[in-house]
This record gives sequence, structure tokens and C-alpha cells, in this order.
Amino acid sequence: MDHKKYSLWFAATSLVLSILACNLGSPAAPQDTPATQAATESPASDGPPISNAAAQEGCMNPYMPVIAGASWNYNLQGSVPDTYTHTILSVDNDGFVEQDVFASGVTRQAEWKCESGNLTALNPPGGTSGTVTTEGVEANFQTTALEGVTVPAVINPGDTWTQSITLEGTETINGLEIPAKNQFTSNCTAIVIESVTVPAGIFDALRVDCIIDMNITITMGGSDIQTPINFTSSSWYALKVGLVKNVGTGSLDSTTELVSFTLP
Repeated sequence: MDHKKYSLWFAATSLVLSILACNLGSPAAPQDTPATQAATESPASDGPPISNAAAQEGCMNPYMPVIAGASWNYNLQGSVPDTYTHTILSVDNDGFVEQDVFASGVTRQAEWKCESGNLTALNPPGGTSGTVTTEGVEANFQTTALEGVTVPAVINPGDTWTQSITLEGTETINGLEIPAKNQFTSNCTAIVIESVTVPAGIFDALRVDCIIDMNITITMGGSDIQTPINFTSSSWYALKVGLVKNVGTGSLDSTTELVSFTLP
């Protein structure tokens, strides 16, 4: 895989994986957060000023705390080891803005739509865009097709859901614009509540298993170059904390673990 193709693949998959990392829903009866889940300070991320407002009613979801100023530090192990900070930049009744800043220099920012606790990454056609930047590379994607909800408002073990998204846009590499399209479908199942140990502590977390089919197409020299990516993902989410662990296998082998978090 040449440098240009790898750069686009990394930018596109960074955007998509951050979306998939939140593919879950909340249980019927939220519980109290255990004392072992105490928050620790996380470094602030660069980006737009953070709103001081807490999560608005439309964005409230027990397994995905949507609170302006909240941040989570993660350690990523795999073919491209890294660390990153995930931050909620601003929130209102209809949606919120999130940001991921990777130690390697990649920055990803995107918007979500909220509706009665249902959270959807990337608005329907004509809505928001996703942006990924790193040294010498900038990728801008617009959602042109979207079906399903990323984070259902209510979910119980055994529930299943599907989401399909088409992203289209360009990647600029050292001044050269390359058209790109990213299509993916995820089929997810909520499995069971399990005890999970990560650097941030011990959590009772909901395990969600997803099967993801993704196809990245870039246009270079008048020709389309397609890269299919297929993998499975197991994610664990703790009440009032969010994602604490993710394990991906297949085309994208990786393990992500929560190191620390701050909830205002």
C-alpha cells in the first residue's frame, strides 16, 4: 500500500472507527456508577472553545455521557499503536460536537444528532461533515446516505441493530486533492454485562459485538481504487462512563483501553 493510499485509509478508518466505537444503547434501568470508576484528570484537546453547558435533555444517554467538556484518554494497540483523547466540545438539545486528538498528529472532529436519547453520528444528507487532519494530509467527508441509529436510546442484551453510512469527499495530500468514498455497514448485537479491567479501573460493562463491512474507494489518475475492509468488533461500555474497551479483529486488529477520564 503506497503512502497516499495509506494516508487516506488511515484518515477514513479513524473517522469510521470513532463512529463505531459508540454503537450501543442504554439499558432499561440505569444503575449507579461503582466507586472504582472515579474520574482522573485528562489533558485538554486543541479545538473550538468548549461550552460550559451540561448535556441537554435530547442527548442524555446512560452509556454515552454527552457532557460538554467531558474527555476520555485511550491507549490504542495494534498495527499502528497510538494514544488519543476523546472530547465533547459542545452540546445542545439537537446534537453535539466531538473531537479525537491522536498523539501521532491526527485530529478528527465530527457532529452528532440527538433525539430523545437516540444518538446518530453524522447527520443525514445535507447535514454535517467529518474532518480528519494530520501532517501534510487533510480528509473532509460529507454524509451522503445514512440509515439506522448509532446509539439507540434503549437496548437490552440480545437486541440487534444495523447502521449503514456512505461518506464522500476529498483528501488533500501535500496540496493534491483526491476524491474518496467510504461505505460501511455495521450489524451489532448487545451480548451481556461483564466485568472488565482496564488501566482506568474495574467496570461492569455492556458488551456489544459488531460485524463491519467497509469499502473505501479513491480516484487517482481517472481510475477508481477500491479497498474492502471486513472486521469484527467487541466493545464494552460502562454506565455513566462510556467506552472502556474495544477489541477489533480481522482487517483491523486492535485493542483500545480507557486510561483515564474526566466528567464535569
